[in-house]
Amino acid sequence: MKFTPELEIPGGCIKPLHYDDIEGLFELYKHPEIPGQRPLQDKEQLNRMIDYSVQMAATQRGMMWAIETEGQIKGMVSGFDWQPSNLRIVMRVDGLPQLTVEERTASLKAAISFLSTKYHVRNFAYQWIEGQSDDIKAALSECGFTLAARLRDGWRTGNTEFSDVEQYHWISSENKPVPRKLGDDDDLGQNLNANKRGES
Repeated sequence: MKFTPELEIPGGCIKPLHYDDIEGLFELYKHPEIPGQRPLQDKEQLNRMIDYSVQMAATQRGMMWAIETEGQIKGMVSGFDWQPSNLRIVMRVDGLPQLTVEERTASLKAAISFLSTKYHVRNFAYQWIEGQSDDIKAALSECGFTLAARLRDGWRTGNTEFSDVEQYHWISSENKPVPRKLGDDDDLGQNLNANKRGES
């Protein structure tokens, strides 16, 4: 069963992780954007990550898409720390240097739109680590995220080095879905005894 759908964005798509994309994903993780994150050395880890991405989506713990534009894997958009009962999730985009702000923004918007429509997720968070590109903050602003807090030395970048973390949030303004019971949508004016009398 396919839990993570392919979603169109201008010039490409965000799509489920697949074994055919390992070379592209390996290139992505050889150039980590997050300060202190080590470049990936072992491709075998990507096989495990792809397997894990299916398990995460199936159990509503997270969701991962590869960002593909112009026939090239340029990044990945992820949702993790998914709390279905609280309708809350943390988003993240990892990108190669050639991933544009527009592509990053479109990918994040597509993932958010799917999660909010399909699973009614309402509270979206994003953590920007000091040392990352300011282009990421531009994409967050375009998606409607606002800065909520700054965590001093919230991210470890080395044995004794730390970076601040800026915590961004976007909360959907759509009405929260109301649980319904079987029969709530029935026409109250229908004649429930009609069939008993042979009437149509």
